[in-house]
Amino acid sequence: MKSLKEISNEHLNWIQPKATQQLFELRIKDDLFGTLLFPKSVGSLAEAETFNGKWTFKRVGFFTTRITIRNTGEENDIAVFKPNLMASSGILEFNNGKKYQWHSSNFWATKFEFKEANGESVVVFRSGVEEPKLKDWFKTQARIEFPDHKKNLEELSILVLLGWYLIIVLQMDSSAGAVVAATS
Repeated sequence: MKSLKEISNEHLNWIQPKATQQLFELRIKDDLFGTLLFPKSVGSLAEAETFNGKWTFKRVGFFTTRITIRNTGEENDIAVFKPNLMASSGILEFNNGKKYQWHSSNFWATKFEFKEANGESVVVFRSGVEEPKLKDWFKTQARIEFPDHKKNLEELSILVLLGWYLIIVLQMDSSAGAVVAATS
């Protein structure tokens, strides 16, 4: 697996190798930079990995939900994401006090981003990939962009992984809501 620091003037793509699996890979062509896996078909637990480490993401709570971020195999949260409405916006707070704002950047929710407290964009997620293929029609994919000067940001790997997790969970919730509405 390659480090995000090795990227130069190219966009990362989150791709879903198989539409029937909840496994996603962060790639530039054949180079792998990270993975996000939902090990069970039901539930919000995800396993995330980059060159910099392995983490778990899990949505907890019912009325007051939050998403916990932990180093794999550990019990203590290293960060917590507190969503506003349905995870389309919220605040990610790390134990070291750093905070990042998450929000949809357009009406159609095809662009999401994390911003620093000063409003500077750190990571942008855009629906689709640069070179779409017909076989990818039913797969969830996105293009990832971040300024070159953010490559050394300590939290970058988690932001890239968590942002994708939030988009996938938002889609899962939307799909579940559509099924409930259709069967009512």
